[in-house]
Amino acid sequence: MDTCKKNDFKKVLGKISSAEFGTIPDHPYLLGLLLTFKLGDGGGVGDGGRYTENISKSCVFVTQTREEALSAIVDKTADILKEAKVHYVSELVNMPVEITLDGNCFNDFRILSEVL
Repeated sequence: MDTCKKNDFKKVLGKISSAEFGTIPDHPYLLGLLLTFKLGDGGGVGDGGRYTENISKSCVFVTQTREEALSAIVDKTADILKEAKVHYVSELVNMPVEITLDGNCFNDFRILSEVL
């Protein structure tokens, strides 16, 4: 059963509960920023690998080069760190955020920089 409704967006407050930069254990070819969030209602959600990229040398990139794709992941991570006013990914833990869900699935987030 698909628990994600398409175009059923809602915003909830929460905090980043874990922040790592590396590979996904079950998919070691995906490298990037891995985030999980604790929602204000006590629930939780992960980013689903949204900020990762396929680093396999055999991957065929259609809309951009491998280098451009990897650069985009690094740039996104740098932007998040800058917005949060921190230097290390580990410092993102407990950062207040507004999370956008589509049904019960992660869609996006933003650092609540106005409360930092």
